[in-house]
Amino acid sequence: MKIIKQIQWVRIFSEGTAIVVSILLAFAIDAWWERRSQAAQALALEEGLRADFEASQAHVERWLAGNRRMLDAQAELVRRVRTAEAGAGITVPTELLLGVVGAPTYSPTDSTYEAALSSGQIVLIENPDLHEALARWRQQIADTSEDELLMRDIVVHRLLPELSKSVRPGELYEFENIVGWFAGEDIELTEREVVVTVTPPLEAVLAERLFYQGFVVTGLADIRQAQLDILDLLGAAAAGN
Repeated sequence: MKIIKQIQWVRIFSEGTAIVVSILLAFAIDAWWERRSQAAQALALEEGLRADFEASQAHVERWLAGNRRMLDAQAELVRRVRTAEAGAGITVPTELLLGVVGAPTYSPTDSTYEAALSSGQIVLIENPDLHEALARWRQQIADTSEDELLMRDIVVHRLLPELSKSVRPGELYEFENIVGWFAGEDIELTEREVVVTVTPPLEAVLAERLFYQGFVVTGLADIRQAQLDILDLLGAAAAGN
């Protein structure tokens, strides 16, 4: 006669339930820790972006002011050249020419943003408005850089050779003088004025230089506003944390 042992269903159910609950609890803890880790990473990313964009904002303010001075200098020189006869020599302040031969390029502080893009951590930013603002800002940087590089090519390969036909380089092309003038500093120059010979090629290249300088100033103004918008969005995110 077989002895059928009574199966302890209650015990089996209890032990099984305990195992399932333990597994689910482990998953819940892992998910909670992952969310907490991602939140900490997102916070660190936003703080890094805010520090970078604050530095970039201070930089672009100086860059925009310098480029506006350059625009004014170029417009004045174009006016003087256009009102003179071809072949005539016009007396020009040396500082005016410093605003014509300089060709600076704006470089933002973007190491945090570039690192987030390359590592994929940019997805930690959940605000779609911030994503859109960052993408728009990056495109504005690219567009303005293109205009700046084109302007530099005009200066180096066309304007400087044309000016050198009538103006001795001397102090005019010294890096310290150009940078100091761009920053709004008082420049100590030996020659306060120079005589520039007006020629049709010079007038043409100056007009083209002025044209692209206007694009650069507009682009930098747009970059400045985009950076302000990004800082506002980052500030709102920090306040909500």
